[in-house]
Amino acid sequence: MRKVLSAMTLAVVTLLAGCASMSESECRVADWGRVGFADGARGDSESRLAAYTEDCGKIGITPNATAYRQGWDTGIVQFCTPANGWQEGQRGHSGKLASCQGQPGYELFARYLDAGMQVYRTAEEMERNDREVNRLQKRLEESAKDDEKRKLRDELRHLDHQQFHLRNRLAQQQMLGP
Repeated sequence: MRKVLSAMTLAVVTLLAGCASMSESECRVADWGRVGFADGARGDSESRLAAYTEDCGKIGITPNATAYRQGWDTGIVQFCTPANGWQEGQRGHSGKLASCQGQPGYELFARYLDAGMQVYRTAEEMERNDREVNRLQKRLEESAKDDEKRKLRDELRHLDHQQFHLRNRLAQQQMLGP
């Protein structure tokens, strides 16, 4: 019976990973410490407890806020690491910085989040340039006028020069990761 209950709890925590709201059955079997831990370990805000309280309150169930917060406190420490800051930044996700504020790893998390965001922005700029290169190459292929072709080739050379510098910048930025 204990294994079945543990498996059910794990399933509920897994289901909760994607959204704050809970079904009636999830509210009834929730291990609030595990729910809090899962939220913290993903860098989700502790304020998700308010959504659980609202959803479960509709059916007369009050989440164990103490267990949730204890779980969240443990999970958030695992999330607020330089490696996670770096990963979040490289994905362009800066929204979880607030969850780490006041945590032991906040300063390093924030530093690597910023470094990862720089990598993200450089990669985005390179993608924009690639799209522009493709657009200009297509125009060059379709152009019949020599002066227009010359102008397009100049623009392509300029973009190639920019890409060279962006690749170097990206390589330097990537070396700053944890």
